[in-house]
Amino acid sequence: MSPTDTVLPSTLRMRNPIVNLNSPLRGLLMLCMVVMAGCGSCQGSTPSCDPSQAGTEGCACRTDSASCNAGLVCNSGACISCGAEGQECCVSGASGVCGGSLMCVMESAGEVCRNCGDLGEACCNSSGAQVCNAGGNCVGGACQSVTGGACDPGGSIFTVGIQDMNLCAVRVVEVRATTAANAMTCATTSGMLNPGESFFEVPNTPIADFDMCVETESDGRRSTSVRAFGDFEARRCTLFTRCGAAGCVSVRPGICT
Repeated sequence: MSPTDTVLPSTLRMRNPIVNLNSPLRGLLMLCMVVMAGCGSCQGSTPSCDPSQAGTEGCACRTDSASCNAGLVCNSGACISCGAEGQECCVSGASGVCGGSLMCVMESAGEVCRNCGDLGEACCNSSGAQVCNAGGNCVGGACQSVTGGACDPGGSIFTVGIQDMNLCAVRVVEVRATTAANAMTCATTSGMLNPGESFFEVPNTPIADFDMCVETESDGRRSTSVRAFGDFEARRCTLFTRCGAAGCVSVRPGICT
């Protein structure tokens, strides 16, 4: 100790918790200071908005039909940005829309904008199904042009049906050809089929809903409906998808009476 040092009485040192570095009160005081610094005004974690700002980003949604300004969507009572990759879809009328070429898809958390669905991009996974934007067809996980098999660029557009291994209708694709026979050849060589799929042999046949009456030993008779391109295909689709492992006693077209 140097001659200039001042020695405080021991009783004074004990009364001053700041001087006593080992005092538990000093740690408690420092914790309170940190909390107060992070709290700020302690009036809430988000800035308050004037009622006139309703509908703007970060503020409350309006109560009329246009709840938020353009580019925003109402979520939990507040307007947040929408339409970008990974964000909620913006609302236009009754449908969800996204910015640029992004596609609005349905996921477990709701409608979300994803960079998918355009030609050359990955197919979008929407509600468990693989889909593409208009003009695209999902083949092998990627979106291909429905007119990619343009065997005759100057020909007419033919629609060709695609069915699964049970002959249930799956979708239709478009090819450009001069004749129906050329359209089938064009579709066959275009790579539009996924594993287990086949083309329906008559172009321009639309997908139809067929009412069927099935009878099983366990459930008796009941009416059902399948999607197919023809009567034979509808019966085949019903036998393999509506009769279960035990099979059907009978399958007849029409509603059970």
